[in-house]
Amino acid sequence: MLEINSDKYLKVWNNRLMHENIERTEIPQNKLDAYKIQADYEKISNSDLFGWKIAGSSIEGQKDIGVDGPIAGRLLKERYHKPGSTFSLEKNQMKTVEAEFAFKILNDINPQSTDYILDEIIENIDCVIPAIEIPDSRFLDFKKIGANLLIADNACAGDFVLSNNVFTDFKAIDFKNFGVNCYKNSELAEKGIGSNVLGDPLIALTWIINELSKLNITCKKTQIVMTGTCIKPLKVREGDHIIMDFFEFGKVDCHFI
Repeated sequence: MLEINSDKYLKVWNNRLMHENIERTEIPQNKLDAYKIQADYEKISNSDLFGWKIAGSSIEGQKDIGVDGPIAGRLLKERYHKPGSTFSLEKNQMKTVEAEFAFKILNDINPQSTDYILDEIIENIDCVIPAIEIPDSRFLDFKKIGANLLIADNACAGDFVLSNNVFTDFKAIDFKNFGVNCYKNSELAEKGIGSNVLGDPLIALTWIINELSKLNITCKKTQIVMTGTCIKPLKVREGDHIIMDFFEFGKVDCHFI
């Protein structure tokens, strides 16, 4: 495993800068190197790790960042926002929004030698929360750099909005066929469905728990896991107001300037 100094990655991501002149010796050559860099992002935060996200859990999401499968990223508390928050697009080059199912973890889920199965994961969910992600990358050519650099770039983690509505009575919900409508400036802009997220948001949640387990990482009690976009990533610009309608789960919104 290469010993790569993560300081440059942390500085660029934390200050919303762009990477310039990455040296060959600074590029992770495999997934483990990449996640080792990403682990240091927790040093930026003044709080315990808020949770996890999945990038590339939908076909459209994979196309958007140029990967052929999902990757995991870290959620820092400093990037969490309440519904109705306003965001500047000045330093955001992706300029998209995503509608996501977020799950709060009920108990620590520790690494183990075998994969967790779906039923085990469901028993470790506290609640589900409608969410918006505003992803971003610190690489101009993020669609061409490949999964390892994207992992080191914290899996395109940007800002995120969680609804005030939380739902604990979710076991009868058919997440696979759960529809979500995205409105931009009061007009329907995109329609999504849970099956866009690795076939089912619960399958996506199981995937990331097993990915963390393989990395010897515990997904901790109260952490939030955002499972990836169920809509095609939607372009936004200054002045837009976005509402994600999760129907019986309620709505969550944000503004851009």
